Amino acid sequence: MKDFAPTAGRLAKTGLAALAMAAITVPVASALATAEDPTQAAAAELTAEQVETARGNFNNFACGACHTLSDAGASGQIGPVLDGNTSLDHDFIVNRVVHGQGAMPGFGGQIPDEEIDQLATYIMQVKK
Repeated sequence: MKDFAPTAGRLAKTGLAALAMAAITVPVASALATAEDPTQAAAAELTAEQVETARGNFNNFACGACHTLSDAGASGQIGPVLDGNTSLDHDFIVNRVVHGQGAMPGFGGQIPDEEIDQLATYIMQVKK
């Protein structure tokens, strides 16, 4: 009968070596990674004038009929509350405004892309 002890020892050493490599690789990869998740990266802050324009668009497009956003004086109860909503990011807002989903209609083609982008930036800036 063959003795498996040396093989088991080699496997254990290989496993420990792999574990050691993982222990070294994770901190190095973390150190090299950017501090922010690029999907969560905030767009440049809007100026006071741009905030005023975007707030006006939020109200003119009747976003507040469904959504709560304190900065816009909106207290809609149908859609998600935007204030403090940490699950939102700029790209998600743009996609939802353009394409809609569920009770949310899509506004792509009805609202210029630049205004949708500014609206998403505005929401991200004031929802905090």
